[in-house]
Amino acid sequence: MFNAEVYKQMMDLFSNPLFKKSLFDFNSKMQMEGIEAAKKFWNMNPAKDSFPFGPEMFEKLADFYIILGFVPHYKYDEAVKEKEGLKKENEFLRETIKQLQMNLFNEAGEQAQKVWESIISKQFEMNKDLSQNILELFKGLK
Repeated sequence: MFNAEVYKQMMDLFSNPLFKKSLFDFNSKMQMEGIEAAKKFWNMNPAKDSFPFGPEMFEKLADFYIILGFVPHYKYDEAVKEKEGLKKENEFLRETIKQLQMNLFNEAGEQAQKVWESIISKQFEMNKDLSQNILELFKGLK
C-alpha cells in the first residue's frame, strides 16, 4: 500500500508548516463541530490546492476519526450533561425507593406488633379462663 513515493509525499506534506496549520485547524474543527463541518472547512480553505494529496489525507484522517469512535466536543458535552442528569435522577429514584421501603417496613412492623399483642392478649385470656376452670373443678371436688 505504501511505497517510497507515497511515503516521500506524506513526509513532504507533514514538513510543510501551512499543511500542519491546516491539519491542526481541521482536527480542531472536527472535534468542535463534527466531520461534516471539517470537510466543508477544508474545501473552503484557500491552501487546499497547494497540497495535491491533502484532501485524500484529510479524508483518511476523517475515516480514522470515525473508526476510533471520537465524537465532536459539543456531543461529548451533551453526553456529559445527560450523564449528570441521569445520576441525579438515579439518586432521586434510590431515595424514593428507600423511603418507600422504610414506610413499608414501618407499617409491616406496626401490623406485626398489633397481631403479636392480640395473640398475647388472647393467650392471657385463655390462661385466665383455664385457671378459673381448674379452680372451679377443684372447688367441685371438695
